[in-house]
Amino acid sequence: MSFDDMLRQRLQSEQFPVPRDFTDRVDETLAELPARPGQRRGRWTQALTALAAVLALAVALPNASAAMADAMGSLPVLGPLFRAVTFRTYEVEEGSNHVSIQVPQVVDEGADSAGAEEINQQVTDYTDQLIAAYENDLHADGYFNLDVTWEVVTDTDRWFTLRLSTDLVMASGNHQERYYHIDKATGEQQTLSALFPEIFDYVTVISDELKAQMRARMEADAREHYWLEDDPLGSTYFDTIDPEQDFYFDENGRIVIPFDKYEVGPGSTGSPRFTLETPEIYENLLVQP
Repeated sequence: MSFDDMLRQRLQSEQFPVPRDFTDRVDETLAELPARPGQRRGRWTQALTALAAVLALAVALPNASAAMADAMGSLPVLGPLFRAVTFRTYEVEEGSNHVSIQVPQVVDEGADSAGAEEINQQVTDYTDQLIAAYENDLHADGYFNLDVTWEVVTDTDRWFTLRLSTDLVMASGNHQERYYHIDKATGEQQTLSALFPEIFDYVTVISDELKAQMRARMEADAREHYWLEDDPLGSTYFDTIDPEQDFYFDENGRIVIPFDKYEVGPGSTGSPRFTLETPEIYENLLVQP
């Protein structure tokens, strides 16, 4: 039996009154509500009547019986709502130098979130370092172009991810990204290690898949090159990810591992991203975004 059928069956078998003062307040609201221009009052009345029915059901159902209260308690509870806003900006146009930094702040619409506070402090510390580096040293070295932007890349009922992107051009260009995550169920900031049980060696499994994807890309496109152990061009190579490697969830709930420019290959490779496909990874995933 579905949950909807269970509700209907329970409602038919138990009697409970809707409080009179509740229905009176609904009637008063309907009478006082002005009609919107070009719209009949009847449509507002229908909408509020439906809303009143839903509210009455919400009031009555948890008190219908202990069994019904237990059923309601088993439903998933959505976490607080999070959003990101530009908290402040830092702009400089000085000769050949250009600096534009958007400093975001994560806002918790429900309550004070420890995760939001931690992320806001980390973002502030990072952007303050960039500003201080420019003001103290870098602006005297000639051409300097710095842009820092942000965007929300994941926002579901369970998960929130903010991406901070930094583009710096001096003698050459560099692109870096930082990802900040909040588990909405707890309001806490999370990292890659929190996605898996301790007994699962996610570092090895993910690293092996990344190396396999890198080799496949090089075989498919001679312009892509990655520094792997069998690379004859150098002694520095990619072997394993950091246990707290940057990541994010895509729109399909898949884990994406991004790398900064020059992190796993030459500048010509750019800032590659890899979507993980290994079934074992998702079989051990503790969080479903």
